[in-house]
Parts: sequence; structure tokens; C-alpha cells
Amino acid sequence: MNTLESTISMLETLPEHELQAIHDITYVIYSRNPNPFRPASKEQILKDLETSRKQIENGQYKDAKIAINEIGAKYGI
Repeated sequence: MNTLESTISMLETLPEHELQAIHDITYVIYSRNPNPFRPASKEQILKDLETSRKQIENGQYKDAKIAINEIGAKYGI
């Protein structure tokens, strides 16, 4: 099952009030700006990299495999 199929499968099991909440949040996000992902400047990328490197040095990270497994367990995927 690919990502799209998994997403549709999860959406099909949600009660109507949760689907409405998803719709409402999506509407708010996209009504402000049709594309919430703006290009980052070189300076912003370098700043973000510096921040992430500091977080790694301070142990403020989680192994991706562990994080993915936790998310899968939480959402049943």
C-alpha cells in the first residue's frame, strides 16, 4: 500500500466530526497562502543547519527509525 492509499484508508475510517476538523484546518492553512512552503534563503538554511547541529550535540534528537515506529504505533500504520 502506498502513501496515498494509506491516507485514504485512514480517512475512510474517521468519524464525520474529525473529517470536518481536518477540512477546517486545511481551509485555514490554504486560504492564507495557496502554498505554505516558501523558498528559504541561503542564510535561513545555514541558520537552520546550525540550530540542528547544536541540537544533535545536545542530544536533542531521535533516531529516525525509532520515531517512525512510534508514529506508526500511535496511528496504527
